[in-house]
Amino acid sequence: MPVFISYRHSDRPLAIAINTRLKQANIKTYLDVLDPESQTTDDITGVITRNITECTHLLAVVSERTAHSWWVPFEIGEATISNRRICSFKTGPAELPLYLDKWPKLSTDKDMEFFIDAYREEVATKRSMTLGSINESLYGTYKRNAELFHDQLKHRIRRGF
Repeated sequence: MPVFISYRHSDRPLAIAINTRLKQANIKTYLDVLDPESQTTDDITGVITRNITECTHLLAVVSERTAHSWWVPFEIGEATISNRRICSFKTGPAELPLYLDKWPKLSTDKDMEFFIDAYREEVATKRSMTLGSINESLYGTYKRNAELFHDQLKHRIRRGF
């Protein structure tokens, strides 16, 4: 159940800190380290799509600099199509785009702990699994479980405990 960490390269220090925190919690991660300038768009798109498919969660580091990136919104879109668990981690004072309201928005260390707790609960209850070639009813269950993950984590962040 790896977590795909999406970020603009100018936000790399925070992405690395998040990656380190998740690894300390024994959570597997995929930290996107592609250099877009040295690869073709087709190469990058294929790598991103494959790695998101192999992950169960996407955590997008979002800042005012993210507005200048096409890749972070693309990765969020890929995760949405695949019914992955999606969260954003807001850095700085910039307002997040409204389309991110659909998913939990993290912004503090405490929120990150809530994410880790929610992730562990999914592991314990086996609600989150990787999708291979599955039938339609199992796909529907996976989608409902993703929505449950999002709703429960958003509620906990709003409560603050």
